[in-house]
Amino acid sequence: HTTHDTRHTTHDTRHTTHDTPIADTQYDITGRINHAQSSDEIIHVALAIYDPSGTYSQHAGVVMTSIFENTTSKVIVHILHDDTLTDDNRQRFIRTAEKYSQGLEFHNIAEHNDMISRVPAEFVKNWTIGALFRAFVPDMLHDINKIIYLDCDVVVNLDILELWSINLNGKSVAGVRDNLSYASSYSIYGTYIRLSGCNNKQYINSGVIIMNLDKIRKSGQFSVTFIDWMLRHLHLFTWGDQSAINSIFRDDIELIDPKFNFYKPGKDISDCIFHMYFGGKAWKVFTGQEYQCLYWKLWLSSEWGKNTSLDEMLELLCTLANSPQVQEHYHMNSRICLRCVTASIIRRICNPFRIAAIIIKDMYYRFKLR
Repeated sequence: HTTHDTRHTTHDTRHTTHDTPIADTQYDITGRINHAQSSDEIIHVALAIYDPSGTYSQHAGVVMTSIFENTTSKVIVHILHDDTLTDDNRQRFIRTAEKYSQGLEFHNIAEHNDMISRVPAEFVKNWTIGALFRAFVPDMLHDINKIIYLDCDVVVNLDILELWSINLNGKSVAGVRDNLSYASSYSIYGTYIRLSGCNNKQYINSGVIIMNLDKIRKSGQFSVTFIDWMLRHLHLFTWGDQSAINSIFRDDIELIDPKFNFYKPGKDISDCIFHMYFGGKAWKVFTGQEYQCLYWKLWLSSEWGKNTSLDEMLELLCTLANSPQVQEHYHMNSRICLRCVTASIIRRICNPFRIAAIIIKDMYYRFKLR
């Protein structure tokens, strides 16, 4: 557990600001909060940041802003990070919490680098190290009973107290069924899920989950279980840490309302948590979708975008609107359209052979491990 050396306190009527950020400091904006207080009084939210370019933190800043804009209850946001978090971005997070009189804590996962380094480079190539950080939440936040974990490509467009108040019914994890869970168990996607040891009908998306930390800790050290699972299933590692969570907590998952992890662009996104895993990230493409407009509205009011001029914003949106992803999304020329149709036909024809290859590969790796 990371030690908090100092405490920064800000009351509504008195603000105290540190010019120099201190690693792993609790910024207690609501007063000296005791984590043992009733979960109904304080909402705990975790975000993970791996930011080697220094540009990813702004997306977490938008998530924070969206939570604080829609929630009047007391919230503490826990930032799980490594040494890629810059001093400038740290200060922006602090100012965001101060602006809304909410709580903020930083947790450096450096002490777990030895365990993280066990994960092969092939994982880091397809995902990022930050996807592993959530595995250390139960260990590092040992005095918290429950927490909401959010990916940084979501925008919260409701009072997050609604999500916090959901009854887990004694389960370890709660989440929304992933769209992959609706595929046949013997399709390509279904085969990956099934061979990973997951329940196809209860396969949840890990971008928005509630973690029952008390129960998870009683089952052992989750981070060890998590990393060991990944090392055994790298040949099936298709959706980041998602299958690890679904397999480890198989039949111990509470399914919740889809509005808490809504992903359909072009639909009404009021009263939901919108997850940008369909239709493109708002910071990569701009097609005028409602979720993209909401993201940029929040960004402009955040510590990262508040000083942006109108000309700069127009130039940014024009660049995104002309991106290759947008052109491919709309099939703006016949060559792209023909390529997509051909690929779809080939995938359908070759499905049985691909499924057989996946099963044989899985059998080989299981034999090799044994």
